[in-house]
Amino acid sequence: MTGILGLSAFYHDSAACLVVDGEIIAAAQEERFTRIKHDHNFPVQAARYCLKEAGLTAEQIEYVGFYDKPLLKFDRLLETYLDYAPAGFRSFLKSIPLWMKEKLWMPDLIRTEMAKVNGIDDDRVAKKAGKKFDWKLLFGDHHEGHAASAFYPSPFEEAAILTIDGVGEWATSSLAIGRGNEITLLKELRFPDSLGLLYSAFTYYTGFKVNSGEYKVMGLAP
Repeated sequence: MTGILGLSAFYHDSAACLVVDGEIIAAAQEERFTRIKHDHNFPVQAARYCLKEAGLTAEQIEYVGFYDKPLLKFDRLLETYLDYAPAGFRSFLKSIPLWMKEKLWMPDLIRTEMAKVNGIDDDRVAKKAGKKFDWKLLFGDHHEGHAASAFYPSPFEEAAILTIDGVGEWATSSLAIGRGNEITLLKELRFPDSLGLLYSAFTYYTGFKVNSGEYKVMGLAP
């Protein structure tokens, strides 16, 4: 048996999805359990639900996948702050301490949070327990993840895949082709050029919350 737990967290709409032997067993967003709209926290309860549906524990998972590559994203943030300095200094002071404290240590953080999925509530105990997990932790390319979520569950053996996003690590839009069990990236548009971020700019301009109110703007567009 090969169990893969996919995780999205720390940005918006955190979620978990469990795949066992190539079959999607369960998937859920954390907000469904916490009742916090667009909950960005680690999806402890969503992951717990997925494992319960499969009758598994965190120790029995072989792979844990995270939805992007934190080091590449950090590289983009640093380059962007340097390019626009000193205009973004206030934002820099807010975001960098968070990265230095948590996000650059994502492997340790994920292992600690997965111990909480197993029912350990004490942070210190969870950190110690998380070190014992022997599953492989994988960090996937953000846009490749979007492409995979569309192509692999589809009925097609071959397909063109277009991803239009705000921003992943660097990519904002990408074109790929899927064949069998492989996805090959053909072209990508890179930050700061982004159709998704342009949409978010209009969301903000019209008075709605970014990464939340885009659906309202979409509904109002007609």
